[in-house]
Amino acid sequence: MISSMELKMKKTNYMFQYMVYTYGLFALLLIVLGGIGTILFNGTPLVMKWVVSITAWTPTYVFLLMFKKLYPDSTLKEFYKNAFRKKINIRLLATTTLIQTIIFLLSVYMISVQNGVSVFSLLNFSYEVIIPTLFIILIQGPTGEETGWRGYLQPAIEEKYGVVKGSLIVGLIWAFWHAPIWFLGTGYYGTELLKYIIVFFISIASLGFIIGLCYHYCKNLFIPIWMHFVLNFLSQTCTGSQLDMVTWYAVFYLITAIGFALYHKLRLRKG
Repeated sequence: MISSMELKMKKTNYMFQYMVYTYGLFALLLIVLGGIGTILFNGTPLVMKWVVSITAWTPTYVFLLMFKKLYPDSTLKEFYKNAFRKKINIRLLATTTLIQTIIFLLSVYMISVQNGVSVFSLLNFSYEVIIPTLFIILIQGPTGEETGWRGYLQPAIEEKYGVVKGSLIVGLIWAFWHAPIWFLGTGYYGTELLKYIIVFFISIASLGFIIGLCYHYCKNLFIPIWMHFVLNFLSQTCTGSQLDMVTWYAVFYLITAIGFALYHKLRLRKG
């Protein structure tokens, strides 16, 4: 008979294994597939987008490989049924979508002020951009990552550290997981790369924290998937500097994360 202490230790070990395997497999796939794409297919943008799409599913690959360890008394069908069982909180969904859209528009506005151009000149919602963007994003991060990060890891860490610390920890893990992309997919070097890493880390960790809190209030995996999708989709419609965009994202998402933390604290006080 396994004691409660031994069970907790086992769960903690599995969490650690999951993170290590996910990081390791992601790096390995990027190196192997990125190398194949570069050598055999000249590293064209289309080829590299497919490389990113395949590697983006790493958190789910590892989750599926470890599933019987993580959920020995359940089935994959039951897991996904439970993950989407809760009724979607439409108010929460609408609020987060509005907030993310406002953050996007504020960021674009700030870039337009910096560069002395109109906001509309920085936006591209043409058919040629929207259709491919929708397709690529739907098969990348939002659907590929959230089973692992929020479906499994968020509740597991939340159980150990609580919702606030758990959301922050998963947000940091999620942000740092993107590290290989900083060096392989941005085209920045030197001080520009350093600045990009800092602001990217802040923006993604902040959004991850917000997603964690929202998922706590509505245990339907569609919420994290949707919030992740909104971020990626809107970002692709801005034609301005990626560094400038992420810089303003860092500012506004950090402020928003603090606001969500205060709101959560207020709700706890009210009971």
